[in-house]
Amino acid sequence: MCGRFAMPWDPERLADRLGVDTDEAAGKVTPSYNIAPGSTIAVIRRTADGRSLLSGARWNLIPSWSDTGRLPYPTFNARIETAADKPTFQEAARHGRILIPMLGYYEWDTYHNPHWFHARDGRILLAAGLLSTWHGMSTCTILTRQAEDHCAPVHDRMPVLIIDTDSGRWLDPAREPHTVLQETNQAARHMTGRLDSRQVAPLRGDGPELIKPVPSQGMLFGFDEEK
Repeated sequence: MCGRFAMPWDPERLADRLGVDTDEAAGKVTPSYNIAPGSTIAVIRRTADGRSLLSGARWNLIPSWSDTGRLPYPTFNARIETAADKPTFQEAARHGRILIPMLGYYEWDTYHNPHWFHARDGRILLAAGLLSTWHGMSTCTILTRQAEDHCAPVHDRMPVLIIDTDSGRWLDPAREPHTVLQETNQAARHMTGRLDSRQVAPLRGDGPELIKPVPSQGMLFGFDEEK
């Protein structure tokens, strides 16, 4: 799963780093090192004229057909293996594929210790997500996949991370959802080699101190280069 992540840059600075424009909804995004489900987060969507645009969406997907904005089950994550067939995510998998930029994300091990995952070269990570509009409100989910290699000892799931060169294919609305989800899931295996991880203190409050290593623990997992 992915239940917390960090994106500490304001929308304009983030858009500048990614080389995209922003829309009005991007102004609702609040930078944070401790982003939780229900927050309005930065997303990259494809416009009708083919441009990539930084926008904002509530992190907890509500399908367009829902009678309520409070579903009886969490929807901040969706399994990439089944999202194209699940009624909650099916429409978004076809028409609402997005990217979710993050500096890094947190996972908890079996002892409830949080670990900070981030790109070993410091670059922005791009997670695969799905977007749904409910009563005029943009909502979204982060797709997850089976954790592998050095990610697996911390948690059995991880976000689906997209290689920069694959982002256009992921956002392309003309592609058949089952095919693009399957291909993206396979390609995401290579992203584990670009990550480092370290144990951090329990997440309280906000700020860059949240991603500092726990004293005396330091780096717990050093991931190998991409294979």
